[in-house]
Amino acid sequence: MPLDSGALLGPFDLAYQVYGTLNADRSNAVLVCHALTGDQFVVDDHPVTGKPGWWRMMVGPGRPIDTDRYFVICANVLGGCMGTVGPQETNPETDRPYGLDFPVITIGDMVRAQKLLVDALGIEQLFCVIGGSMGAMQVLQWAVAYPDTVFSAIPIAGSARHSAQNIAFDEVGRQAIMADPDWSAGTYCEAGARPHRGLAVARMAAHITYLSETALHRKFGRNLQNRPRLSYGFDADFQVESYLRHQGITFVDRFDANSYLYITRAMDYFDLAAEHGGVLSNAFRHRGGPTPVRFCIISFTSDWLFPTRESRAIVHALNAVAANVSSVEVETDKGHDAFLLDEPQFHEVIRGFVDGCAAHRGLVRPANAPATPATPTVAPDGERADLVEIAGMIVPGARVLDVGCGDGALLRYLTETKGVDGRGIELSMEGVHDCVSRGLSVIQGDADTDLKDYPSGAFDYVVLSQTLPAIRDPRAVLDHLVRIGRHAIVSFPNFGYWRVRLGLLWGGRMPVTKRLTHSWWETPNIHLCTITDFVELSRDLGITIERGLMLDRADRVRGRGNGGLVNLIAEQAVFLLSRES
Repeated sequence: MPLDSGALLGPFDLAYQVYGTLNADRSNAVLVCHALTGDQFVVDDHPVTGKPGWWRMMVGPGRPIDTDRYFVICANVLGGCMGTVGPQETNPETDRPYGLDFPVITIGDMVRAQKLLVDALGIEQLFCVIGGSMGAMQVLQWAVAYPDTVFSAIPIAGSARHSAQNIAFDEVGRQAIMADPDWSAGTYCEAGARPHRGLAVARMAAHITYLSETALHRKFGRNLQNRPRLSYGFDADFQVESYLRHQGITFVDRFDANSYLYITRAMDYFDLAAEHGGVLSNAFRHRGGPTPVRFCIISFTSDWLFPTRESRAIVHALNAVAANVSSVEVETDKGHDAFLLDEPQFHEVIRGFVDGCAAHRGLVRPANAPATPATPTVAPDGERADLVEIAGMIVPGARVLDVGCGDGALLRYLTETKGVDGRGIELSMEGVHDCVSRGLSVIQGDADTDLKDYPSGAFDYVVLSQTLPAIRDPRAVLDHLVRIGRHAIVSFPNFGYWRVRLGLLWGGRMPVTKRLTHSWWETPNIHLCTITDFVELSRDLGITIERGLMLDRADRVRGRGNGGLVNLIAEQAVFLLSRES
């Protein structure tokens, strides 16, 4: 196999594990990509340490990646030390361990080797590729290098390139290993020794980056380790010191020092944008359009190794080509390692996204699989009559972007009854979790800042329902709506409604009505407008009002015009808009 460095490698061994059963048409395969110090033992007990598989919380019968439903593959990465060829394996040209004669590898090389495995298994398209940390880098590389081979991709706690800070941490680890006298310039295998002290220190330094300060404090604080008082020496006085030493000591039993050098270097070299003219969005273009891969990008609030801004950069790049993407930031204080731990919200998001993709792919749900949450009606309890009118304006099979989609009621209705290609933007983390866990393509974003990412004409309809008063820059947002969509649909409460006017006139205070439900001191609304105001702004922006529906307090349509008397009797309005040619 040709490597990115220009070297050739092979023939070579690649070790892997599989779980579950491949279905008849080979459409249910899920590839799990492991992190820096992971391996192929996702579910099974580790053969060296005897510990349970590293992702049993995610993969297995009834788990989000359900092995009763999916055929799960995980391969030890190129350069690894659990059976796949790496620096500790024998070089066939010298009949000695490779050591530093092993060629430098990249994330692209790792994925190229995995592609050979997938081809050997006779799988033409992977249903899903999923992984966290370095695994997320592999997921992104898979989606970019082989978009026709990947139906869906879930990069977790990752980035499109390694940051300077992360390269610095990797270098500290490498220098610790190379400073160990037993490293012997990488030839320690021939000498029958191991640089266990340097590798342990590298592991200790890296492990700190996997945790958050809050998690460390909660677990250890400044508690002393098996002693009533300070020793005034350099033994492990504190529990956190003892914990890190234990992490280092146990790590050297299962990992090879040279593999650590090679794999961290592969992470350092990873930079998707650099491979595509320095523009990340170019990586997600395919045959003149957006990548066909469906993405779910996940990050964690307390992850400072791969912070959420790194994931958002990927989301912005995907939006720039109008790709199908969901994004979720999971609130947790457990740091980077949260993807390996018991995080119910995280698991719900994965299950919902995977189930949604399975529905698109036509994969049959097993009888014992957990049910997804029921789909509510488009107007629950009759409270959102504007959504009924909006749904009536949208034609079947359209591409729809719902800005401020809330719990996704409209998107779910349109998806299930009209077969639309629906996407959403929602500011609240709770709303995004709700949507993605139900299989909807929704990103966590802000209309005021994120609409600029989308290309012109990316959607047939862009919807902004009951959100206009909370927008900081209504002019710019309206301009983006009719740029991004062939049509825009906007609904909002009418501040010119007679009850509002009467309340201001006689009561002398800000009104609270059925549609303006907040008191003045807690309202998110910062730009209240009337129907007349909206019509004038649309005219000023060169926006054509194709249709207007005015609803009264009982949600009856009381007018189809653009102002006049309806500005007095309508409590809310729904407008269908387009840009003048």
